Amino acid sequence: MKIFFTAVLLLLAFGGFAQRNCSIKVNVKNVLINKGDFYFALYNKEADFMKTPYSKIRVPASRVKNGVIFTKLPAGDYAVTIFQDLNSNKTLDRVMSVPVEPYGLSNNVPAYPTYSTTRFTVTDQAAITVSMHN
Repeated sequence: MKIFFTAVLLLLAFGGFAQRNCSIKVNVKNVLINKGDFYFALYNKEADFMKTPYSKIRVPASRVKNGVIFTKLPAGDYAVTIFQDLNSNKTLDRVMSVPVEPYGLSNNVPAYPTYSTTRFTVTDQAAITVSMHN
């Protein structure tokens, strides 16, 4: 019986580490202006989508061609949003709810994103390419 419990504890311990070994590389294409910063947001819950990112990364426009990598992630569903902050105010500018700065979404959803339309499943190392809407 002690061996059984020890085996279960070891499986749980090592299983927890394995679940946090996923990564997502986000490549960006259709960048027209080499100015400002790019803000990447990663979401893993529908309730948090477009509100509270699970993780976020800021990259200068001069380095965005290399993409970004989110690491040490548990396996699961994720969605990515990106915007290019051209005027350095750290927010996606909009006019009448329409973005006036370049933005991109996972699954290359053209507009009106939801978690269900932008999410994708990660079980190991993943790579996605997001096209910017200018």
